[in-house]
Amino acid sequence: MNGDKRRILHIDDDPAITRMMHARLAQHDYVVHQLNDPTCWRGALVNGEYRVVLLDIEMPQLNGLEVLQQIKQFDIGVAVIMFTGKLKMNLVFEALGYGAEYCLFKPAEDLRPLLDALEASFYRIDHWRAAAAYAARQLRIEQKTTELKTKLRASQSNSTAISGQMPAGFDWTKFETYLVLRGAISPQMLELARTALARSVKPIGQIALQGGYLSVADLMQVLQHQADTQALFGATAVELGLLTREQVLELLEKQKHLSTTPQDAIITTGAMTPANLNRYLAEYLREMESSSSWSVPSPEAIDPHPTATASSPSHTA
Repeated sequence: MNGDKRRILHIDDDPAITRMMHARLAQHDYVVHQLNDPTCWRGALVNGEYRVVLLDIEMPQLNGLEVLQQIKQFDIGVAVIMFTGKLKMNLVFEALGYGAEYCLFKPAEDLRPLLDALEASFYRIDHWRAAAAYAARQLRIEQKTTELKTKLRASQSNSTAISGQMPAGFDWTKFETYLVLRGAISPQMLELARTALARSVKPIGQIALQGGYLSVADLMQVLQHQADTQALFGATAVELGLLTREQVLELLEKQKHLSTTPQDAIITTGAMTPANLNRYLAEYLREMESSSSWSVPSPEAIDPHPTATASSPSHTA
């Protein structure tokens, strides 16, 4: 234990007692600072940053029990060892009840009880500090974990959350091939998403889905029927009786403020959920960063009808 940790404030109105205690404890590597006016305890405690206080109970200027209560109200972490020259157990119990760590009788001819009390007090202080530091670290970890979880939830709710982090020259076509190879999306659903993207139907379809105009099943019906008829998305939805002309006009007005991206097309067609798409995109980017030579086969090399891949939109785990 270094000298900084073994500093003690001794409060007693008798200078002879504080000088004697200073000399005796110095032999055991304690640094004792003397204070003979108990009314000045606050300034001494603040300026000296003491963690252990030796305090006399009977003092004319201010009763030691009152000083004890004030110290504990000021900083409950300060260890206080009380001294009394009167053999009155009620004083002992009262001091302990106010938060004193120990109450010893003086004159202290045998220094061992005080040394034991000091060692135990400093040990507890070190233990409390370590526990507080550990609790603070755990709190920071919990706060960081919560922050990361919040960011993750935000990225999962936004289909384009990761797209802004893509490196320059990112090839979306290769990523789509990667999705097929991983079984995350079927070639049929990918083709449907590409068709939707080519016809710029994503915004109106996504708005219709998010706004409650259409269900996922309705949206799929519109897109599939549109692929057969080559009609516009809005006209197809009206023809199927899923939207009114007024609703189509509302969606087209909202569409002006949106842009179409490949990932939006995949999500809008129900081929993948935003969470799954972002998860696979993050994995793909990590693989690209870990190996500059990493590549996937060209789209032409993939069997367009793999037997192990389901074409249902629900197969997106």
